[in-house]
Amino acid sequence: MTLPIQGSQITPPIPNNVQSECICVPKVYDFVVFTEDINATIPLPTIPPAGCPTTVTDITCSLTTEPFFPITCVTNGVCTILDRRPVNIDGINAALVKLRQDIPVDVTFTGTDVTGAPATCVISVLVPFIRQVVLCFPPEFTNDNVVCRIISGDCIITTPPPVGGILFPASVGLELFVCKEIQVVAAVKLEVLAKFCSPRNPIEIPVTSVCPTITFPEQCTFFPPASCQCQGILSDVTTTTAQSFRGIPNVSGTISANVQICSSCNPNDSSGTLSFRPDDPALEPLSVALTSCNPPFDCTDDRLFIRCEGIDLATGEQVLIQLALNQGTNQFGTIIISKFGNTIAFIDNVPVSPSGTLVVDKCRTF
Repeated sequence: MTLPIQGSQITPPIPNNVQSECICVPKVYDFVVFTEDINATIPLPTIPPAGCPTTVTDITCSLTTEPFFPITCVTNGVCTILDRRPVNIDGINAALVKLRQDIPVDVTFTGTDVTGAPATCVISVLVPFIRQVVLCFPPEFTNDNVVCRIISGDCIITTPPPVGGILFPASVGLELFVCKEIQVVAAVKLEVLAKFCSPRNPIEIPVTSVCPTITFPEQCTFFPPASCQCQGILSDVTTTTAQSFRGIPNVSGTISANVQICSSCNPNDSSGTLSFRPDDPALEPLSVALTSCNPPFDCTDDRLFIRCEGIDLATGEQVLIQLALNQGTNQFGTIIISKFGNTIAFIDNVPVSPSGTLVVDKCRTF
């Protein structure tokens, strides 16, 4: 006994598996793009077309081009094979093909007619182009298998009329700068693994709003400047011994300092002077002025170390100044002044006089 099946029946899905398919498509045997500079003198009609000026004051030209994409089968003129011969290139179907293409150009003539009224006309001319190019070109192929296109270019008139104009010319000189594309194509039948495309589901249209996105203009990255880690003040005149001064060790003398480092914690506000006068009158004293300082590093509550650029006030030459201030030990710390990579002065453990000022404050940063 056969029992009836209760309820609705479900239709089985239609299979759409990848399988072998035979398709007919254009196959590209070769594809080359190159630039070309074409100079030509093109004859014009003996009798100018109606509407053309009798006195020509300006001549311009324009070139019809096709963008690389979208790819179409339209060509700029006809590409004709003038000659073909085998060449010794890797590939049995390599050939040296001599091609001719007549490139359409629109030439615009502007001037006046016999009555003196403004007149303009456009004459379409063909500029011949001949070139040899190595292509993969099987013996069975003909002109129908060559696709020639101009995908970009420009046109210049090489014989512009003189000031005041000329009678309608018998010819016109043209120079074309073109990017040419040559393809060798043929229809072939291919077996491919494929499946049929199914339609997708529609995309929901997003709900639009009249309210704009609430945003603020972005701040420039160079402002506000980063704050210094700490700031310092040094003002003093005291005697000391330089460990090295102008190549001489252990030179006694007087050091004068009046510098401000990162005033108000501003990295662009550092200035002042440093001077060292040796006790030996035979040695030339040194006086430098700070011009710019890098942000402090190795900075603690009572110690500051910074590198600054400066100038030698006697010669105007650039110097590098390295300055360490140690408020906790009541010492300058270290002063190193160098020029062209050579150390001029190295002074360490400089004491602060009772009348001097040495302050190191840590800046508040966040």
